[in-house]
Amino acid sequence: MFIGTAEELRARQAQARELAEQAAALLDQIDALGLGAGGGQLHTPGGIIRIRPGEGWTVADR
Repeated sequence: MFIGTAEELRARQAQARELAEQAAALLDQIDALGLGAGGGQLHTPGGIIRIRPGEGWTVADR
């Protein structure tokens, strides 16, 4: 459980979102290798990383 100020929480949430977006970009790169597309979704503190057909991996808010 996070214990801190509201400002610290917002900063950490923003950092988690940025990391989730980096993870989505890595998943796109892995899929681009042509070894088979990934599937499903990953739940992270930064949002839900999910595959969208024709769009690649994206991060969505919960």
